[in-house]
Amino acid sequence: EYVDFTHPTAVIGQRWTAYPQISLPVQTTAFSFTPKVGVHVSRYLLDRQPSGTPDYISRNVPIASLDSMVTLERDIEWMGKKDTLQTLEPRLYYVYIPRREQSQIPVFDTAATGYGVTQIFSENRYAGNDRIGDANQLTAMVSTRLIDPASGRQMLTAGIGQRYYFTDQTVTLPGEVPRNGRTADLLAVLGGQVSDRAGVDALV
Repeated sequence: EYVDFTHPTAVIGQRWTAYPQISLPVQTTAFSFTPKVGVHVSRYLLDRQPSGTPDYISRNVPIASLDSMVTLERDIEWMGKKDTLQTLEPRLYYVYIPRREQSQIPVFDTAATGYGVTQIFSENRYAGNDRIGDANQLTAMVSTRLIDPASGRQMLTAGIGQRYYFTDQTVTLPGEVPRNGRTADLLAVLGGQVSDRAGVDALV
């Protein structure tokens, strides 16, 4: 990716980024196991940097992750529907990203992401390429679904998960307070399809 950032008065510059990666998914009907490694490469050519700050910045960040999930199934009776399929899906997701000094890199288009199901299973806690967050963390979640086998409709989906941190946060955005706790908030999701065209989802 190449981006040229301009502004009347603030820092301007060009950013080149690449993220070559390799993964080896192993998947069966009962489980999946996906190790992945990559290197996030960034180059900045900047203008109007503060005095003493370099105009050319290079950053190389290795990233490793491991995603695994097991799917268990059984037939139950649910609200008068026989042979309703229930699943139990525990999932573990580990990410390791070493710390890289990034305080001299300007923030052009990067912000912290929210905290939800998608975010806790992502590598970078930031949206954008100006910060690659250091990480040594494990996300654990267990979900269950009730499925109508005749139509494939998911009548109910529920899950609970949490992220565990093994080291303190060091990479931050300007003004961001680094996290030093060992666990994130507990995350719970509940949803279902109430008709063929309508569904309801809740996140706590």
